[in-house]
Amino acid sequence: MTETAPEDATTVPVDDGRPHAPGVAGFVAVAAALAGTAALVLYGWSLAEGWQLLIALAMIVTGVVVARPAADPDVRRTWVLGRWVLTGIGVAGVVLGTYRAGIALVALSIPDRTSLFGAQPAMPPPVVILLLLYGVPLIALIILAVRGQATGLVGAGLIVPVLAVSILAVAGADVSVIAIVSLVVVVACVPVAVLSASAWGSFAILIGLMAASFAVGAGVSPFGTLTTSTSRPATRATEAEEAAGTLPDGLVPVVLVVALGAAAVLLALAVARRDVAGGLVGGALFSVPPAQLLISTLMTGEALHTSRSLALAAIPLVALVLGLAGWRASALRDAIARILRLPAAHPAGFAAAAGIAAVVLMVHSLAAFGLPSRVAGVITLVVLAAAILLAVRLPGTPGAVLAGVSLVGLQLGSPWLRVFNGDQGVSNGFLGWKIAAIVGLIAAMAVAVVLIIRHRQAGVWAAAAYLLAGSIAEVLWTLLGAERVMFGGAGEIEALLVLVLPLLLLGVPAAVAALRGSAAGQAAGAVLLAVGAFIPLQALTNELPTKGNPGAEVAMRMSLAPFVPTNAQDVSRLLEAGTPALLAILAMMLLSLALLVSTVRRPSGSLTAAVVLALVVAAQSMVVCAAEIWGVDGTDLAVGIFAALAAALGIAAVIATAIASGRREEFWLMSGSARERSE
Repeated sequence: MTETAPEDATTVPVDDGRPHAPGVAGFVAVAAALAGTAALVLYGWSLAEGWQLLIALAMIVTGVVVARPAADPDVRRTWVLGRWVLTGIGVAGVVLGTYRAGIALVALSIPDRTSLFGAQPAMPPPVVILLLLYGVPLIALIILAVRGQATGLVGAGLIVPVLAVSILAVAGADVSVIAIVSLVVVVACVPVAVLSASAWGSFAILIGLMAASFAVGAGVSPFGTLTTSTSRPATRATEAEEAAGTLPDGLVPVVLVVALGAAAVLLALAVARRDVAGGLVGGALFSVPPAQLLISTLMTGEALHTSRSLALAAIPLVALVLGLAGWRASALRDAIARILRLPAAHPAGFAAAAGIAAVVLMVHSLAAFGLPSRVAGVITLVVLAAAILLAVRLPGTPGAVLAGVSLVGLQLGSPWLRVFNGDQGVSNGFLGWKIAAIVGLIAAMAVAVVLIIRHRQAGVWAAAAYLLAGSIAEVLWTLLGAERVMFGGAGEIEALLVLVLPLLLLGVPAAVAALRGSAAGQAAGAVLLAVGAFIPLQALTNELPTKGNPGAEVAMRMSLAPFVPTNAQDVSRLLEAGTPALLAILAMMLLSLALLVSTVRRPSGSLTAAVVLALVVAAQSMVVCAAEIWGVDGTDLAVGIFAALAAALGIAAVIATAIASGRREEFWLMSGSARERSE
């Protein structure tokens, strides 16, 4: 027999990870973010490898000290700040610190160019450099994974394939070896992912999708593998002119079909299990076709060989047919659900799969057929319109997933310019470009409103933010003078307005909504921050040497296009380090900190990761801009002031936590007195 507690008894609530002093927790999160940014700035500005290693070790130690008591609610700062705030700060410190430590160790392992007697010292083997660069953070991620941190498992799943392929490349493996080994890995990961629905199943999904990216040279892969000359796998940025590939022509369609087919199965599992990391990696793979494979088509307009075009379109076509058939045939739905060990199959899920496959056909496969621009634009527009209508019709999660994919596809497919301007280029001026930009923005707003009203899930809001950011950038590009921007008459300020202003226009309301507890605001904010973080990376790739090969430039722009939707007509090539760029970086930093505060009340792993990425890129970019503006002496002073302010905020955060911890003791005393009175 159990007794019921008296109604007037006072009990202490079970710890759920939330901070009991949310104001203090928000202040601590901001202070930790600024302190971490200051450490990265100091690291980037320091020229001494020993100091860099010391800064990295300090970040690691601080992260361990902060995160260690996160699982114990009886620890004062855990009660005050909450479990996930401490965990987020600690994990970020450890991961970033180990990554920077790896870079510092690589720098320390490289001897000076000349010895005392003028002889050239031996360089460490490339494999050793790779192990130092990736091995140190990988060890930290494995430790985090063993301790039950999902971040560790995801990070390890991203680094292991990169490390393995990089070692193969420096060891002399050619394109055929890279592609075939990656193909074997992705095929082997499919049964593991199907049979295991645990965290290890998610790990297999991530490994498999990364391997598929390396096999076809698309998505997150830095290598162009499906090419046609004899050379090692060349990075798309620096050796694209040599990467016409060593893979035999007959194997190219086989690799495409098998790798994309296995990736499609893994992506379906990721979506069904709501695996965000796997969904993002798989989505990147199917967002653009292999850049190296389509260089000739993009530059000449000629179609690929029929076998390659059909191989590129085969998997989306099969998925489209199976989706439509499963929508109506219950026996087929049940069979596929049993094979993939999915929950009870619903017709709406297969209808959504058919719609997603149709969108992928447009943005991933259609370019391979070399159709005239206006024809391809009309086909893309019709298919996307059908997918949007289907998303409005479908209920629940299937409809929301298709809605998000359709919104992203509308940005990636870029149908409006092709419909209004065709293959005319600028021969008739920019009237067609301007009409396409204005119509595209109006259509994007209308579609976003309709789909958000129909499906109010956070993912739909995030996809709408992605589409609207790109559409606003296109309009700004035309309003600021497309002719001047296109032909170099405009400069950095116009480029920054096109690239950054859409992110701020959408990011400020997203931050306000996130601070009020909206998951949709957090999701949209995460997308906008990630886009902002890729802008400097896009500008950096424009500076990489291509040895005068226009094909390499086309491949680079195509590969990074999905990550920077605001890069209208490649305006990022006009960016320069200076005062306007520094102001834009600071504005994005303020947006990042505002969104970070929202995670105190509502934890969001994707938003936290986006904030960390944005701050890391901001720290590196600020150093470059400061050096350009103030020179060495001025930058020394600016870096010192920023580090001192960050340190002062850190000390203030520690004091605020200590004061709030004293209130915790008062809380426990009052709770104990209340229990005694009730007894």
